[in-house]
Amino acid sequence: MLQVVVVALLALVVGVLLKGVLAGSSTVSAQLRDGKRPPAPNFTLDTLDGGTFAISSTRGKPVVLNFWASWCGPCKDEAPVLAELAHRYGSKLDIVGVNSQDDIGDARSFAQRYGLDFTVVHDTGPVYRKWGLGGLPETFVIAPDGKVVKHFPGQVTGSDLEQALQPYVGGP
Repeated sequence: MLQVVVVALLALVVGVLLKGVLAGSSTVSAQLRDGKRPPAPNFTLDTLDGGTFAISSTRGKPVVLNFWASWCGPCKDEAPVLAELAHRYGSKLDIVGVNSQDDIGDARSFAQRYGLDFTVVHDTGPVYRKWGLGGLPETFVIAPDGKVVKHFPGQVTGSDLEQALQPYVGGP
C-alpha cells in the first residue's frame, strides 16, 4: 500500500512539473528564444489615469512594450530613454509601459517624475506571466503586423531600440 501511495505522489509531482514546463514553453519569451515570431497576446488593462487599454488597439504601428516597476533601479535609468523615444518618433510608434509588481500610487509618481506621457497600464501579474518575464525591466518590440520580433531582458539602451525599430519607423 505504501508503494502505491509513493508512486501516486511521484506521478503527481512529475505531472505538476511537466505542466509548468509546458506552460513556460508557450510564453512569448520562450517562443522568441525558439526563433519564432509569435503574435502579441491580447490584453486589456487599466491605465494609470483611470481608463482601459487593449494592446490590440496598436495593430498597424510598431510598439515598444516595456515592463517596469517604480522600485526597480534599472527601470529608473531606462525611463528617460523611453520618454525620449516617445518624443522623437511621436505618432510613428506606440510605446506602452506595463507597470508590474508595484503599488499603483508609486507607479503614478514614477510616471510623473520621469515624464512618461505614453500609455502606461498596471498589471497585477497575468500579463507578466503570459509574456514569460524573469525580472524587470524587460522590453519587447512588436511589428505593425502584431508579431513580436524582439525581446530585451534587462535594461535596454536607446541605440538597441532604435536598431530594432529601424525597419518599421525609419528615421525620426
